[in-house]
Amino acid sequence: MPESDINTVVKEAQHRWNTAFNGGDAAAVAALYTLDGIVLPPTHAAVKGIAAITEFWAGLISAGFRDHGIELHDAQSVGDLAYSNGKWWATGSGDDGKEVRFEGTLVTVLRRERDGSWKTCLHIWN
Repeated sequence: MPESDINTVVKEAQHRWNTAFNGGDAAAVAALYTLDGIVLPPTHAAVKGIAAITEFWAGLISAGFRDHGIELHDAQSVGDLAYSNGKWWATGSGDDGKEVRFEGTLVTVLRRERDGSWKTCLHIWN
């Protein structure tokens, strides 16, 4: 797939993710992952599968995290796999209860499903 096309695919996937998360819909966020998807949070054990991914994001949403955004830096594809990296940010409460802007970098791996859609199969950030 040409680089410009995979950039569009990844940007659209990121937009759907941000919309679902910022809308407070953990199930809609989890639906953007493959059935065997894995989320690797920096301070949590690996989260595997749709049910666990839903529960994980529901916890962050209920903790007050919001205003999530992603800036794509690069995306590449090989066959039915694509990988991307970029910057993320979100607002939430710090240890002292005050509002804090969190930010870091992320890497995602997406896989093209049988229906032609692209879903995240691996998601890691710091």
